[in-house]
Amino acid sequence: MRPLVRWDGFTLRIDLDMVEVVANRELARRVDAIRRLEVSGEGDVLDLRVEAAWKGFPAQVSAKLRELRLHRRFFGCRIEGLRGPMGVPLPGALLSAMIRRFGQGLLSFDPDDRILLVDLRRFLPEGLEVRVKDVRCQGRWLCVDLAGGSVAAVLAGVPSEPA
Repeated sequence: MRPLVRWDGFTLRIDLDMVEVVANRELARRVDAIRRLEVSGEGDVLDLRVEAAWKGFPAQVSAKLRELRLHRRFFGCRIEGLRGPMGVPLPGALLSAMIRRFGQGLLSFDPDDRILLVDLRRFLPEGLEVRVKDVRCQGRWLCVDLAGGSVAAVLAGVPSEPA
């Protein structure tokens, strides 16, 4: 197995081939309707394509993600170019309804601004503050340049000693 993520200084390099392997394995276990996820990109655009089966009928949905951000343990992006079967444009309200139904509390979507938020709080440590300076695709790598950040000590729930 190749590493999923490598870093050099403040640049994370995420292997899109490994993202597909891991995502497809997890999606197959958790969501019956999704058959396959493909991830690609060029420059500052990340392309997602999902093959699914809705009530036995095969369908393909694609989206372009821009303005990828990480802030206060939330990942966010703007969804553009949302397309359904045969390349038909899909309304944001449909994606919003699907996320409410299948998002399992991890996802939220604003159909007016087309902003998708992923809640990473249960996966990233409390007190982590990290921001993304730049994101770009180079071949089969997603390169994420991190801005300054910190990890603060979390002292909630620690009893104080009597004086």
